[in-house]
Amino acid sequence: MSYVSYTFLLFAGGTAVIYYLVPGRWQWKVLLAASLLFYASFGPAFLPWLLGGSAVSWYGARQLEKCRSKGRDAWKYGKLLAVALVACNLGVLFFLKWSGMGLALLNKVLGTGYAWKLVLPLGISFYTFQHTSYLMDVCREKVRAEKNFFRYLLYAGYFPAIVSGPVNRYVQIGQHLYGGHRFCRDTFYRAVLRILWGYCKKMVIADRAAVFVDQVFDNYYMYRGLFVLFAVILFSVQLYMDFSGCMDIVLGVSMLFGIPMAENFKAPYGASTTAEFWRRWHISLTAWFRDYLYIPLGGSRKGRLRRYLNIMVVFGFCGMWHGAGITFLVWGLLNGLYQVMGDATVKVREKLCRWAGLYGTGFGAGLRKRITTVVLVEFSWLFFRANGIREAFAMLRRMVTGWNPWILTDGSLYRAGLDMYDFLIVLTGTALVGWVSHASAKRDLHACFLRQSWLFQGLVVLLGLAVWYLFGMYGPGFVPADFIYYNF
Repeated sequence: MSYVSYTFLLFAGGTAVIYYLVPGRWQWKVLLAASLLFYASFGPAFLPWLLGGSAVSWYGARQLEKCRSKGRDAWKYGKLLAVALVACNLGVLFFLKWSGMGLALLNKVLGTGYAWKLVLPLGISFYTFQHTSYLMDVCREKVRAEKNFFRYLLYAGYFPAIVSGPVNRYVQIGQHLYGGHRFCRDTFYRAVLRILWGYCKKMVIADRAAVFVDQVFDNYYMYRGLFVLFAVILFSVQLYMDFSGCMDIVLGVSMLFGIPMAENFKAPYGASTTAEFWRRWHISLTAWFRDYLYIPLGGSRKGRLRRYLNIMVVFGFCGMWHGAGITFLVWGLLNGLYQVMGDATVKVREKLCRWAGLYGTGFGAGLRKRITTVVLVEFSWLFFRANGIREAFAMLRRMVTGWNPWILTDGSLYRAGLDMYDFLIVLTGTALVGWVSHASAKRDLHACFLRQSWLFQGLVVLLGLAVWYLFGMYGPGFVPADFIYYNF
């Protein structure tokens, strides 16, 4: 049951109706039943993974709490148990993701032909991190261990977030999942607008950009120069619109039940440094790595070299989390290297910028920082999207050695899947999203909308629906493409 389907909209709407018809103390049970049904719709074989992982983490957290209550000697055993539980969760995840690549490497070294096929359970990357954060928070006494297994199962498998995140923490969302909620008209309107906005970003902009991106990346040997450059730029647009659009839908659906979740994006391409970019991009994942990996490794408390090593470990781990491939690892390490080099060269760069008159808080200095950040991020996206490390370097070589500016005027640009009309829609849509993101940082646009007359509100919703239906891309056979982060 893809988020990009009428079935999902009917499912979410039907669940919301039942949710508000039953007494408040039963509402969390409605969400649990809906979550299990939603997850099973992708394949009943996935359910044992969710149930098994949840049972181990729930029971393990209960044992950790008991060990702590029995005194210092028992807590020594508790610490070992906590390490074992975290290692079990993360070990299973990375075995499922990387075992195939490891076996292929072993076959290449030994000249053997061993093979197995493991199907990665849907959403395991996200709910595994939720298990881990819950166990570590119980260990740190930030939360009490949940006594009811089914309540914990709802936290792990909450259907709006299980497929693509965000990575929720029990301490943040637990109190909202189990408390009764009354229907609120204003919250309902906010939810509908958020969902509609997400679908427009996904199906009007992201899926349209994907046509050009897929054509160039999958047939890179046919293209060079500006074709490759535009493909990389459009991939950054596609990924942002796809993932942030998915988050809009997820947060909007959760809002239907009165359950807030933290924002996962804050205009990341407006960042002035790569470190700031990561504080704005996939915020829940970045915060997870900071709190549960970077800080336990020592953070910045043990000297500069140790801090740099910790940064590289965290971003290497981030790349491995995204997928089993050298390209993902290179992408992660590149982003770590950006931050290490940025910190190590800060004084040299300040002197150069002072000499060039681009230092300070002026427009020129700000523009220089943002352009530099975007260029570095775009370069790393090339490795993220490429089908292999050789393909990535081949595309990089073809981009810088085959400059062809004439494609902007002779019509060649429009022979890779998108015509001028499509490019205009992508450009206009991206500019609109950028303006909304900028305006939202200064004022609550939803509150402004709710203060308008019912006629104005209705016209805005109808306009959004018209844009969605008229300009949305539906793929082969008019089946919308799944979100990119379904694969992670």
